[in-house]
Amino acid sequence: MARITCNFYSYSVGYPIDIQIILPSLSPCDGDVMPELTHKITEKYPVIYFLHGHGNDYLCWSRFTSIERYVEERRIAAVFCSVGNKAYMNAEYGENWFDLVEKELPEFVETNFPISDKKEDRYVAGLSMGGYGALVHGLKHPERFAAIGAFSPAVVMPQMAEENSGIALGHTFPPMMKAENLVDDLLATKAELPKIFLCIGHNDFLYESVEAFHQKLVKDGVEHRYDSVPGYKHEWAFWDLELPMFLDWIPRNDAYAKMDRRMM
Repeated sequence: MARITCNFYSYSVGYPIDIQIILPSLSPCDGDVMPELTHKITEKYPVIYFLHGHGNDYLCWSRFTSIERYVEERRIAAVFCSVGNKAYMNAEYGENWFDLVEKELPEFVETNFPISDKKEDRYVAGLSMGGYGALVHGLKHPERFAAIGAFSPAVVMPQMAEENSGIALGHTFPPMMKAENLVDDLLATKAELPKIFLCIGHNDFLYESVEAFHQKLVKDGVEHRYDSVPGYKHEWAFWDLELPMFLDWIPRNDAYAKMDRRMM
């Protein structure tokens, strides 16, 4: 595998940002199956854009899970970026994080690396605040993503809770979108929704809101997978458990979909 850390100027936020890309490449297990080892790539790779949670950064997925091994074995690229604690929304003062994830990040990655720009090869996933980001990006622009992975998502962000209860939670977020409203919008226009992977631990403080969102999807007849697992809190042990299940669940028809590889 190749792990690439890259810095580039972002026109969406107005200054350079760091991203990390895990790109499938030669590994020790290839020596047993490839008659001739080469770095030439004949087909572009499918890709998942992974979004971090509140208080994390672009390194958290690779630090606290086995994601490098998971995606290398499945021959799929992974892309990570940092947005601070801005919930993947555009900020009033010009840091347009929603625009970055919606357009600029895929534009940069898919232009400069052997990564597919096809909707059917592009996925978005996130945990906690990033789970919220994955839902709103996938549901706002279903023409861009084949599937969404929402790991313990903050379906109800703090600003929304403040608006509903009047309680000051000590957080400041840009104007928010609501995932349930985006679902309603797509159903009203009879648009095709991306496939949704939703998971939560029973002891997670977000359990009730995620369970309610799941029940809404059931009521509305929205196809999705829901993993509700006893014994886990809002924790990396749970997300690392669910991550390979998500990777095996996503719909794939790319050239690498049926490869069976295990890292040595």
